[in-house]
Amino acid sequence: MKENRILLNESTFTNLCKSGFFTYNSRETGRDEISFTRLDIKNLAKGEIIEKNVGNVYKFALQDIGFDLIKEIIKRSPIYSELYYEL
Repeated sequence: MKENRILLNESTFTNLCKSGFFTYNSRETGRDEISFTRLDIKNLAKGEIIEKNVGNVYKFALQDIGFDLIKEIIKRSPIYSELYYEL
């Protein structure tokens, strides 16, 4: 198995919060769609590294874009907006 490390910036985190999944394209493995739960998003917002195993191992971390901006992105999310009040 191959380990892939992915650093989410403001744009990629916003897209993740809108769709609920992250798409990873690779010549070796093809296309993987990685789903994120509410707990995953909450832990990312707290600065934790999220590990997903979908054939390959993916480790996700959120770039330091500021906690207030992270909360605003989550607040506007159609999927995870209720997490805003839990952070």
